[in-house]
Amino acid sequence: MAIYTDNNKGVEITLEPGESISAEPSAFCYSDGFITAKTTTGGIMSAVKKLVTKEKLFQVLWTNKGDKPGRIGFASPYLSTIEEVEVSPNYSLIAQRGAWLASDPTVKLDVTMNLGMSGFLGGEGIIFQKFTGSGRVFITAGGDLKAINLERGETLNVDTGCIVGFAESIKYEVKLAGGIFTSIFGGEGLVLAKLNGPGIVILQTHPENVINKVVSSGSTQTSANFSNIDLSDGLQANELGTIARNIFGNRE
Repeated sequence: MAIYTDNNKGVEITLEPGESISAEPSAFCYSDGFITAKTTTGGIMSAVKKLVTKEKLFQVLWTNKGDKPGRIGFASPYLSTIEEVEVSPNYSLIAQRGAWLASDPTVKLDVTMNLGMSGFLGGEGIIFQKFTGSGRVFITAGGDLKAINLERGETLNVDTGCIVGFAESIKYEVKLAGGIFTSIFGGEGLVLAKLNGPGIVILQTHPENVINKVVSSGSTQTSANFSNIDLSDGLQANELGTIARNIFGNRE
């Protein structure tokens, strides 16, 4: 069971005795004392792929070692939203780099590369995360999320930065945004992604690069993730409490 905060920037997951969940190392926020952590690489070949593609090498497996249900909370990066997606043997998910927050152990996380011209030209780059198997996948994205179901033969043009993920059945390619003049001076960049159905497409309203530009244009001390908080920089306990309440809400 997963319980989301009002703004979907945090999620609390209930683990039954003996049940586990895998998560991105910096995603952890809190858990009951009988839930333990074990660091894994996901296998030798998976580790090699991550090193080559500069993905994070490790993931954490959290397991309920108690005799009753336990809770564990994960937080998404600042200004991003968490979405739960179900994968199955008939439904695999392709997602942008860094989208993965957590997933059931029955879900396999792999790295796939788009070596065609669409990979080199598209704003999402040539590296994607691929989820196969069966179970829940919790992904993060900037701003609000929108899922669009494309029928067979139906197409959708999207700013490449707005793509969070799509079903493996979706054909992904890029194209010029109008003519060269339009591409350069129209404010939409040089290329757009063309997604061909059938399958689900998940979009975000605020791509990470846009958020980073907004944050960097303001205070350079703004932290985007709990893992970046350094108490030596003078952040006090009451400020940490304010951050936590903003994400998870006041539980009093």
